[in-house]
Amino acid sequence: MIYRKNSILATNRAKNIVTRAQLAPRDAVFVYDETERHPSNIVAVYVFDAAGSEPADTAAVLRWARARLGFAPLFQRRLQRVPLDLDLPYWVPDPALEIAEHVVLGPSGADWDTVRSRLAELVTVPLDLTRPPWQIQVFDRVHAVPDIPGDATVIALKFHHSAGDGVATRELELDLFGGQEAPAASTEGRWSASAAALRAAMLFPYRTGRFVWGLSRTRAANAAARSRIEAGLLREPLPARPATRFNRTIGSTPVIEQIFLPLSEVTALRARCAGHVTVNDVMLTVVSGALATYLAEKDETPSGALAAMVPMSVRGIAQWNSANQLCQMTVDLHTDQHDPRARLSAIRESVRRERDRHSDPAVLRHAERVDTAPAWLLRSAGWARAHRSFTDLTSVPLSNTTISNVPRLGADLTFRGAPLLRAFGILPIFDGDGLRHLISSQGEEIVLTVTVDPAMMPDPDHYRELLRESLRALVTAIG
Repeated sequence: MIYRKNSILATNRAKNIVTRAQLAPRDAVFVYDETERHPSNIVAVYVFDAAGSEPADTAAVLRWARARLGFAPLFQRRLQRVPLDLDLPYWVPDPALEIAEHVVLGPSGADWDTVRSRLAELVTVPLDLTRPPWQIQVFDRVHAVPDIPGDATVIALKFHHSAGDGVATRELELDLFGGQEAPAASTEGRWSASAAALRAAMLFPYRTGRFVWGLSRTRAANAAARSRIEAGLLREPLPARPATRFNRTIGSTPVIEQIFLPLSEVTALRARCAGHVTVNDVMLTVVSGALATYLAEKDETPSGALAAMVPMSVRGIAQWNSANQLCQMTVDLHTDQHDPRARLSAIRESVRRERDRHSDPAVLRHAERVDTAPAWLLRSAGWARAHRSFTDLTSVPLSNTTISNVPRLGADLTFRGAPLLRAFGILPIFDGDGLRHLISSQGEEIVLTVTVDPAMMPDPDHYRELLRESLRALVTAIG
């Protein structure tokens, strides 16, 4: 294989050496797709109990961060594109790292609304790819955090999506907040633009042949998948959905709204359902009900059911040589179904069908077409997506919104001795996807974080209440 395993944690642990590595095509997509209106950011936020902990100052926070640089090559590598994009980008060591450029101490004593506004700005601004693409922002002694008594320390971790996905983030968090310091890491290897261009030219015939071979292989896989679909063994989602107000061009900085739910309430609801129902099924149904009600209140009920893009990890299903191990399910939200119980049952079935489809060997082989795609093709696809118009659309391909669910975070995590109280993620909004949801859980709490364009939803606090009402309606319907 040409591309070395490129996980956010992939480093030479025996010697703790950060080396050069070329991005896998799946990871390079996040580089080529990125624009100011389409940032490739992952943002995870952690809320720690500040009671009894020492106040955080810049020197203390920098010491804490410096002692953890060795946990991941992400912290000491930057992205370097090959001249003319003749080949995929590289991760290259950055021995000139200035940690103070990446670790920022925000205003101490701010209220939650102020911090929430700063987080909305953080998720929007693309990272500087001429430096290691990560940031840590610390807000100490934050007060009025919802459902948390006393002051809190809020930490936001931001990094480029090409370095890893949500599951990889969970792995990194265990190191950062596990209470241990990392062994010092050294960097090895230099970057030469001319050498990279020469290598790309020499490998061009091989890359072309591999691409042609990959097309042949995935064409056969697609034919096998089509035959299984025609036989009724697999079900495809609808290719288009009616466009909504959230499928337009985004405007200003988004707003963040959140709803906090007791995990016990959701798991108790699951237990009362017939058949196997997951927490994710319940939360998809909650979002579906709130979204349908919101659009109905605006006299904008769509002509058909809406759908959500729901990321699915392929770990344990496929062997992908990339840092991002996700496929994109298209789940019918059945927003045209008014009975909450029936909607939950229909959504559960839609999720099952999509999981079966994306776990099918033929579908997985067809998805491997990106693994042999040359850099010029990935770059061209990114350019085309960036120049797509969302004006006056009556339909959109596949989905209307994003609903992502990240794994539970580990227990007993701390920041400078302060215990973790809450963890959640924030999704950036894009043109055509101006309303996005991220579901996370920590301890006995589920957090649903909504990111939305304020022009598309001027009343996000009302949407928050509709989410709560949607859950209550589901609980009542289940009995």
